[in-house]
Amino acid sequence: MPRGRRQVGAVAFVSLLLIGACSEAQEPQDAPPSSTSPTPAAEVSLADGVTLPDTRAGQAAAWVLEQIAADVGPSAEEAQERFGDTFLAEVPAEQVGAVFAQLRAGGPYTVEGYDGTEDAARLPLAAADGRSLLHIATEPDGRMATLFFEATRAVPDVTSLTDLDAALAGLDAETSVLVADGATCEPLLERESDAARPIGSIVKLYVLDAVRQAVADGALTWEDNLTLTDDLRSLPSGVLQGEPAGHEVSVREAAELMISISDNTATDLLVDAVGRESVLAAAERLGHHDPALLTPFVTTRELFQLAFTDAGVRERWAAADTAGREEILAGLPDGEVALDPALAQDVVWPDDLDWFATAQDLCRAHAALQETGDETVTGILALNPGIDVPQGWDYVGFKGGSAPGEMAGSWYLGSADGEGYAVVVQIAATDVAAVPDAGWMVGVVGQTAEVLAEEE
Repeated sequence: MPRGRRQVGAVAFVSLLLIGACSEAQEPQDAPPSSTSPTPAAEVSLADGVTLPDTRAGQAAAWVLEQIAADVGPSAEEAQERFGDTFLAEVPAEQVGAVFAQLRAGGPYTVEGYDGTEDAARLPLAAADGRSLLHIATEPDGRMATLFFEATRAVPDVTSLTDLDAALAGLDAETSVLVADGATCEPLLERESDAARPIGSIVKLYVLDAVRQAVADGALTWEDNLTLTDDLRSLPSGVLQGEPAGHEVSVREAAELMISISDNTATDLLVDAVGRESVLAAAERLGHHDPALLTPFVTTRELFQLAFTDAGVRERWAAADTAGREEILAGLPDGEVALDPALAQDVVWPDDLDWFATAQDLCRAHAALQETGDETVTGILALNPGIDVPQGWDYVGFKGGSAPGEMAGSWYLGSADGEGYAVVVQIAATDVAAVPDAGWMVGVVGQTAEVLAEEE
């Protein structure tokens, strides 16, 4: 039975700006002219590893950041081009420039992350006077239906492992934390580290190991090409979903995209190449305590289809046993995935629509991947460290995951003398507001890495 969920309404309000709903994923029609690339002006900086995708929401975000970094603007004419009629009914075009002037006063900003679909995005921002979350949603023609800045919780000071535990325990959510020896997973700090919680894209660790094993067995090479088809195309995060059918990408590049920017389409190409059973075998090999929690194994595309396209399908999934779920997967349609805007921000992990593991499972996964000694794999894991790496660490492997009502992060920290630590944080709630933004987690774990470095 479902453990409860909370639907986010289509219209939201905060103090600065108002409006919005997510739109179905479809090709833009008469999109406004783009005066910017997906990389914003230099006055707004992107944290390491953060990119803005070439989606409607990504392009809109780039334009917003460029306007915040500019001296003046946008003009009423530009606002008319960039914002939808519903938005402009609440914030007239002549007033949009004044709103951006208020936003500039709070800068300069650092973009700490990006999470989104074709039509919606959330960007955690840091500035000298605090942190905020930028929400954007676009209409099918590319104009913005939603733009608002939401103040987010401050990052607490973490000067000890006890502070890390207190920061998580203070959240109105289910939380797990584990700081452990990177080889044995013997804990230095742990709380509910044996509770299975949703892990989102951290499941890609198991996909990566399935690929590694296929290469070791000679079934694949890192240089083999994978071909994108419309039936394998997933939704953001990532960039490959925007490529045409027939586009080829090497196994190595797909694996790099899967880990470094959590590319969902790259992930599904790799799952298709190795097979679902190989991913489940990898989960067992890496020490998952109960791979049945991942059975049947769901691709990222299928998760979008199950969770956000049809409420009836979601309810059937929640009530079904393994055989019933396999039947549901077999009946999912091919071709384009069109999300239902009324479902797109629901919390779905209580309906078993996610991938589940414990903090101990994730520690064991990182330890096992390091133990392979496969430099390709360890190099891929280090492409995006997920935090600003403090002095004392020569290597940081990372994979995180998030969805409405959940966020998780897993790190392997390695020092020059060969010592290593694992840090795993899991947060889940049925109320999306109870889960902090990614910048909060980056802040507390980054400080934790400093604490561990000082103890080395």
